[in-house]
Amino acid sequence: MNVIGVDVGGTFTDIIMVVGDRNMYYVHKVPSTPEAQENAVVNGIRQILEMTHTDGRAIDLVVHGTTVATNAMLQRKGAKVTLVTTSGLEDIIEIGRQNREEIYSRCATRPAPLVDREHRVGVEERIGPQGEVLKDLTSEEVERVKRVVQQHDSQAIAIALLFSYVNPTHEQTLLKALREIDDLYVVASSDVLPEFREFERTSTTVLEAYLGPVVLGYLQRLDHAIKSVCPNARLTVMQSNGGTRLVSRTHGHAIGLALSGLAGGVIGAWEIARRAGVNRVISLDMGGTSCDVSAIDGGVVVRPDNEVAGLPLRTPSVDVRTIGAGGGSIAWIDSAGILHVGPQSAGAYPGPAAYNLGGQDATVTDANLVIGRLNPYYFLGGALELSMKMARKAVGRLARELGMSTEDTALGVIRISSHNMMQAIREVTVERGHDPRDYILVAFGGAGPTQAVDIAEALKIPAILIPPSPGITSALGLVCSDLRVDFMQTLLLDGSEGDEKTLREAFERLTDQAKTNLMEQGAADENIAMEWRIDMRYKGQSHELTVYVAFETDQLIETSRKRFEDKHENTFGYRLEGRGVEWVTVRVTARARWSSIPSQRHAVTSPAEPVSVRELVLPDGSHVDAEVFRRHDVGVDQKIIGPAIVEQVDTTVYVGNGWTAIEREDGSMLMRRESGP
Repeated sequence: MNVIGVDVGGTFTDIIMVVGDRNMYYVHKVPSTPEAQENAVVNGIRQILEMTHTDGRAIDLVVHGTTVATNAMLQRKGAKVTLVTTSGLEDIIEIGRQNREEIYSRCATRPAPLVDREHRVGVEERIGPQGEVLKDLTSEEVERVKRVVQQHDSQAIAIALLFSYVNPTHEQTLLKALREIDDLYVVASSDVLPEFREFERTSTTVLEAYLGPVVLGYLQRLDHAIKSVCPNARLTVMQSNGGTRLVSRTHGHAIGLALSGLAGGVIGAWEIARRAGVNRVISLDMGGTSCDVSAIDGGVVVRPDNEVAGLPLRTPSVDVRTIGAGGGSIAWIDSAGILHVGPQSAGAYPGPAAYNLGGQDATVTDANLVIGRLNPYYFLGGALELSMKMARKAVGRLARELGMSTEDTALGVIRISSHNMMQAIREVTVERGHDPRDYILVAFGGAGPTQAVDIAEALKIPAILIPPSPGITSALGLVCSDLRVDFMQTLLLDGSEGDEKTLREAFERLTDQAKTNLMEQGAADENIAMEWRIDMRYKGQSHELTVYVAFETDQLIETSRKRFEDKHENTFGYRLEGRGVEWVTVRVTARARWSSIPSQRHAVTSPAEPVSVRELVLPDGSHVDAEVFRRHDVGVDQKIIGPAIVEQVDTTVYVGNGWTAIEREDGSMLMRRESGP
């Protein structure tokens, strides 16, 4: 199978093409086009086809990681939504929960709801907690709601009625009626998230409506454009859960793309680590605009919920933390004279000052150029020449205001940038009870290997793994991903007589739905793998633990109860003897492998000589002459002793003082801390 993976970043769009009959893969980068992402995607695909003399008609599959949904949430540029809900619950998305991000702040705020009060419509109907109809939804009420909705200037409708996860009849009646209105994107919570907890279910359904028109419009334009260069290719898109979904199946599932652009990097890092025989890694994806980190222990973690820009996201998502810290992050000084870095970014255009495209602000890239880590004549393999003059001018403006030298200011920018990333890593490790010293750092993205040593030094991480092509590791993750769907259903059982049958029937029903969904997307029945999980809690608790049970397990109640109590004890240090247990939500995940990337070995066996010597400013401010190597010339098992620089087309690796780097046969580079500076 011939597959193209395309990952769109804030600064560059990365492309990887796997050609099955050649057992080869090729990589390419083009500047992103934020105003219309599809332009960079199609231009990049066309260029890589021309570069490799590949006929576009031979491409079977295009896998895409996009930030369209993420950006729409961050920038509040989604569709205008009307919320249709049970009368009396119109304000639930504004009331939310009592959770406070800043618990001791008297001025704490929360993000404004995505639907203003004037666009919330109450419906006279009521379903009870057991699914019983307490108040009928009449045809007259349906027509009234339809008339009210038509008076609103909205692009999308979110329907979220009370207890619809138990009995969706009223929601589905409204869904059918409102879909009769032309040019409206209409979704119901019983389809989007059939789970309990009214706030999360309602807010997630609103998000689906908010993102749907934006995401689907983009994917339809992209699908049409890709057909012009790869007419036989199916287009799939990376989901937040780390799996892919055919574009033709994304209607009603736009919320699943909320973290699409972040998941590919985590999967790519895990693929590199797995091939290198490493089991515990921290992935660090530092691109031009942002930095994404995740802790992986034996496999990529998929959480049942997440949050973007303060908006709760109750949908399976790869566990990843993102911050505004990339090569294009802007350094600035506040009114108190304190230096900051990010989260603002210079982006692809005008970019860092060193791009010489009109950017005036100093960025992390400019700072790395000033201290000698970057080669102005070999950035992107020489495709883009950097201006040392403009970089020093931009950093110098900050230096004069701070009363420091240009070099010390550049070091300060890098130190602050690295600290921001270090703090993000602490959030996914230390704050969850894990010691980062027990992990290996997998650094990738265009800027990750350039600052990996600074971060590892601060966290006492003993080793760093650099992928063969760090700049396109996120794109690699796309072509290593599976088709994946997640289905869930809230049950709220207490283990009474008959609950074993209810639990099994729910699993079997969701399993059939998941298998049918994947087969409709082209997966073969024999290639589908199923996972069963249950959210459980002790009676009286308000939050659940998720336990795994083997597919088609016998004695589900007894087996899951034991696993829950064992997990509760392992997690919290105790179990509640004699306390009743509740089975809250059943979850089924179905996967099917699409493709895999061929293994490639580093073919060079003889050690390389340095191509030059360049002056470096070390973190302590001292100046040294460092040897510069080209990575494609470095031999297997060749040891490079820091301080040194290893350049390649898509990144620059900084080997710090007291560190050594060894190129491995599998194409990865392993850096280890050998001694103190």
